[in-house]
Amino acid sequence: TPVVGLLRDAGARIASLATTHELAWGIPTWAGGRRVANPLVEGRVAGGSSGGGAGLIAAGAGELGIGTDTAGAGRIPAAWCDVVGWKPTFDLVSTDHVLPLAPGFDTVGFLARDVGLLATVAEILGVDDADDRPLRIAELHVPGATSDPRLGPVIADALARLDVAGHDVTRAIEGPEAATLVDTYATLQLAASLDAHRDVLGSWPEQADRYGEAIRRRLRAAERLDATTVAAAQERQVALRATADTWFTGVDALVLPTTGCPPPTQDRPDEVDIDGDWHDLRSGVRPHTTIANLLGAPAVNVPARIGDEPTGVQLLTPAGTDGRALRLAAQLVP
Repeated sequence: TPVVGLLRDAGARIASLATTHELAWGIPTWAGGRRVANPLVEGRVAGGSSGGGAGLIAAGAGELGIGTDTAGAGRIPAAWCDVVGWKPTFDLVSTDHVLPLAPGFDTVGFLARDVGLLATVAEILGVDDADDRPLRIAELHVPGATSDPRLGPVIADALARLDVAGHDVTRAIEGPEAATLVDTYATLQLAASLDAHRDVLGSWPEQADRYGEAIRRRLRAAERLDATTVAAAQERQVALRATADTWFTGVDALVLPTTGCPPPTQDRPDEVDIDGDWHDLRSGVRPHTTIANLLGAPAVNVPARIGDEPTGVQLLTPAGTDGRALRLAAQLVP
């Protein structure tokens, strides 16, 4: 891809290929009949879909990872593997020669052990980081999202550190309902994925037997979508972007969890235990990650901990302000 050439021209050495979920469409990073293991917590998954890259960096086998982020695929494993994950503004990085998952959401993203390296990558990509003024920062709350209650103090600590750094930490902002947000994103992603694999790649349904069962099931669900349902989801996305414009009139950056939970276990990779109750994993992840993808905005995961379990704090800023998000991330990383 073009970004690989840019990094090589700047002196980067591509050391290895890392495992990703089939088509980069899955959270546990299931590949080759097994799930990518979390190198930090025994018995847990690395997350995904860029779990291989995050795991290698966490294990010290690499410094920089390149992946994609269509619905959080870079930020999720970053949070669960204690690394920094940057989802750039949509279309900041060319996706030429990247196998499409859902055009309109697909974004090339980056993983690293420290923010400084990502800032270097941003400079190579032409990102301007001249915004050094004190910023107005608010917490973004997503009603109805499954979230570990131990995350409350984690977010509060991040806000307190940004306050100490000289920023103006203001009121909390109420975001969209989790169920509406997830349904909107899922509908649009399914429609875009079907278009990509049926009309662009020409591989669906003619080569359906080459897809994994889970992917086949999703593409068949996409075939059942009607135009009215997709149009309604598109209208909700437009409304969300208008709402976000009002958020960013009053604040410069938002803070929220990257995921609402620590990494799930290898035995139950699609569920998460919160206070003794088991919840669908996506209910604790998608409401927090898909906002950035629906907005086309930059988001950075900063490593955090719930006890001994890795999780992450997410910084969300308006489209085109990637330098701002990375600057704030640098102020949060110990």
